[in-house]
Amino acid sequence: MFHEMRASDLLRIDLDGNIVNQDASQSRMVNAAGFCIHSAIHMARPELMCVIHTHTAAGMAVSAQKGGLLPISQHSLKFYNALSYHGYEGIALDLDERERLVRDMGDNKAMILRNHGLLVAGRTIPEAFNQIYYLERACQAQIMAMAGGSDLVFPPEEVRLHTAAQLQREGVLEHYEMAWQASLRLIENDKPDYRS
Repeated sequence: MFHEMRASDLLRIDLDGNIVNQDASQSRMVNAAGFCIHSAIHMARPELMCVIHTHTAAGMAVSAQKGGLLPISQHSLKFYNALSYHGYEGIALDLDERERLVRDMGDNKAMILRNHGLLVAGRTIPEAFNQIYYLERACQAQIMAMAGGSDLVFPPEEVRLHTAAQLQREGVLEHYEMAWQASLRLIENDKPDYRS
């Protein structure tokens, strides 16, 4: 069953990483590395309300590949010419890394952190969810395709550009919201049957 989130469940921090809403009954801490990465994007890109950073096996594997994300699947073409890369600097504890993260991300909403993982952002939670879903699935497809040992098929450049334009068009927030609501319904309907 879903736990209804209350305002008191949220941990609020300021731009310096200080907890601003902790009461005596809470014993929460701020993940310093997570704060460094997330705060960099929030401070520089106020239009992006949600930042997601993951360390999945497929995301980390692609982040360690010299060629990065290859344009070999429909999912990867969503990020064609719209994906940034940030070189690994160690655990993200140095706040001065924020300016390099922001510089490397540029105007994009998705970035691969080399030898680390994936980072996406969105104007809404549904948009960010859509970004991480597509990027993660693109990484999974790439790792599986490369593991097969056969030569990879790359779509022609004009097809790459056409598909990217289709998947990157503005005005798709409604689509993101629809996919987000469908995902929430899947989670809600995944409850065990009362007879089990």
